[in-house]
Amino acid sequence: MYLTIDFGNTASKYALFSEEGILRFHGVFADVESLFAEEAVREVALRACIFSTVRKDIPWLTGLDCPVHLFSSSMLLPIKMGYATPETLGADRLAGVLGAHFLMQKNGTKGPCLVIDAGTCITYDWMDDGACYLGGSISPGLHMRYLALHQQTGKLPLVSHEAFEGNWGKSTNESILCGVQQGIVGESHRQIGLFLEKYAEGQVFITGGDGLFLAEQQKTEIFVEPLLVHYGLMHALKHHEKF
Repeated sequence: MYLTIDFGNTASKYALFSEEGILRFHGVFADVESLFAEEAVREVALRACIFSTVRKDIPWLTGLDCPVHLFSSSMLLPIKMGYATPETLGADRLAGVLGAHFLMQKNGTKGPCLVIDAGTCITYDWMDDGACYLGGSISPGLHMRYLALHQQTGKLPLVSHEAFEGNWGKSTNESILCGVQQGIVGESHRQIGLFLEKYAEGQVFITGGDGLFLAEQQKTEIFVEPLLVHYGLMHALKHHEKF
């Protein structure tokens, strides 16, 4: 079995894959010790592990009895790199694009894709029809916007997210929900529109904790895959093992 780990800004997740690249199990964990205590991890023979992190400190994974690989843009990858500063590229962004590349290959398709990761931040990443990662954009995520309005003003409250369908708010809380959600939906519509304008046959993937909410607001066919980063990590690991 193969173990993939994604240390995110807010949550950490793991997944187990068979040697054929088939997902067998996945879960969320609080820290490395609790990961090692997971029954699904303890009771399988691991062939290799690959992990990505967006945190400053690299986690200590010496408790695993298998080769452990830190995912980065410096690995030999199954896609080309068109980013000017790959050493600064967030591992989760690159892994998401690799995940889309893997799923398109699995489904017998190919071509350009746009990957939207709606997590702590919202990232939009492009891959062209030559399987070259081009780059993308980063903006504040849903909950970061709520928090910024509260922290950077004197009186605005911190609201809890709930879907708001009106065109305007009739209270301060509703006005915040309306403004934040309309801003994110408008931004995503713009990004998807720009992508499809250039690549009419391109595919759009959405992942991340707020991915389902964002996907529900779209008028375009969207592929929602919560484990997109893990598929990308597995794709990178299998490619790495060939060389």
